[in-house]
Amino acid sequence: MMKQQSPARLRKLNKVLGTLSLVGWSFFIVALYMYHYAAPNPDNFYDQILDSSVQTTWNATYADMFMFFMSVGVLVTLVALALNVYLYRMHRTHIWINLILLLLAGCGILLYFVRAISS
Repeated sequence: MMKQQSPARLRKLNKVLGTLSLVGWSFFIVALYMYHYAAPNPDNFYDQILDSSVQTTWNATYADMFMFFMSVGVLVTLVALALNVYLYRMHRTHIWINLILLLLAGCGILLYFVRAISS
């Protein structure tokens, strides 16, 4: 049987949960920003007309930064989800769907990136 927590401690844990959720989403957004600059650009009609050069390979620096930010974001989300489940079992909050979506999106994008960069 679980030990009863004080209401003040549970409120503090709920605030920590909200902060972890925001931090996880922030890392996710920064990782997507890094992905944008890491990915090769497709050659299009305007580049051919203007004879401009495009990035045809993955930028290793931005790719490493993407992996770092996305991995940290997934880890923070896992911690937040564990805290959310703990608070849910204490009947202090509901399950935050945004954490589940963030975890699924982060893991999916990481798997896509690993497959894309290895091919």
